[in-house]
Amino acid sequence: MAASKIPALLQRVDRTLNRETQYTFEEPFEPKEYHTAMITGHRWFEYDIKVDKLITMALNQGVSKFLCGMALGTDQIAAEILVRRKLKWTAVIPCADQHKLWKPHQQSRYKRLLEQATEQRCLYQTYSTGVMHARNQWMVSRSDICLAVFSGDPSGVGGGTASTFKMARNRNLLIYQYIPAESRFVIIEPAYQQLSLF
Repeated sequence: MAASKIPALLQRVDRTLNRETQYTFEEPFEPKEYHTAMITGHRWFEYDIKVDKLITMALNQGVSKFLCGMALGTDQIAAEILVRRKLKWTAVIPCADQHKLWKPHQQSRYKRLLEQATEQRCLYQTYSTGVMHARNQWMVSRSDICLAVFSGDPSGVGGGTASTFKMARNRNLLIYQYIPAESRFVIIEPAYQQLSLF
């Protein structure tokens, strides 16, 4: 590459980095290599149409595998959608007794979803402090995209979803976020991309 073209190329790349925009389905997707998406979100969230759109966004980027932490709320809604759409997904279980204190109908739903997972990965046998965080780290470290239902503090203060969101940003994942408090989708592109000049 001629030296005179390098500054112009760098300027073009810099304008595309760290973009946060409202997502519309008419926008074209950039051709990149994305294989695995993880899911995180609030436990109180119960609107499957929004989670379904996040999954569609990942599929449009070429994702072929999903990681789901199987918590109540967003995680299990996502699992149901993945089953319904016959997509490949791994149930990432923080501990074998995760569901122990849940209500009977919650336990029944959880067990039914686990039976339909493409794969199960249980990280610990019993609950102890830190297993949920370890589950989230495991998923972030193996993903290319983070699908997040998250309205809270983007710096990651408080809660499992917030800390997972922060981990995804720190690891430079592409993030598709639905913000319930604002009823909108946002794309958070990686803060940097590796650029080869030679």
